[in-house]
Amino acid sequence: MKAWLQLGYVSRTFGTQGEVVVKTFHAQSQSLQLVKRLKFCLKTGEECIFCLQQLGKLNEGWRLLLEGVSTPEEAKPLVGSRVWLAREELGELEEGECFAEDWVGLEARLESGEVLGQVSALLYMGAVPNIVIHNAEGKEWMVPWVEEYVPRLSMEEGYVIVRPLEW
Repeated sequence: MKAWLQLGYVSRTFGTQGEVVVKTFHAQSQSLQLVKRLKFCLKTGEECIFCLQQLGKLNEGWRLLLEGVSTPEEAKPLVGSRVWLAREELGELEEGECFAEDWVGLEARLESGEVLGQVSALLYMGAVPNIVIHNAEGKEWMVPWVEEYVPRLSMEEGYVIVRPLEW
């Protein structure tokens, strides 16, 4: 399992104290309220871990004050960074629950059992996330992550059953 789970990205700086605004991929996510550390993957490829000092909800995301960042000039290099949470800080999941990040790499099958491809990404756009599936021939499908199109998931066996949209 992955030790860090991608949450979103830094969209801009905020205020005069070096705060940053983080937009989460899942708008309803409350995960930031559970953690103390965040990993930032900068556009340069560098990775930095910061302790969260203060957190506030905004219409467009979350306002974060990070330990060691106290001016807008120090915060500016973080803009555009991907933001990751430490899995260990999120607590235990209930029976049958999993993190969306864990779907990447699962085999995608049709209800007939035929292998369609592999889950390569989750895209958070619009009302529901979409599962991106690629096969060995390079074909791609995007399937809405709702029960109508994703009726079954088996993390233990490493697959998800999907009903791709017909065009």
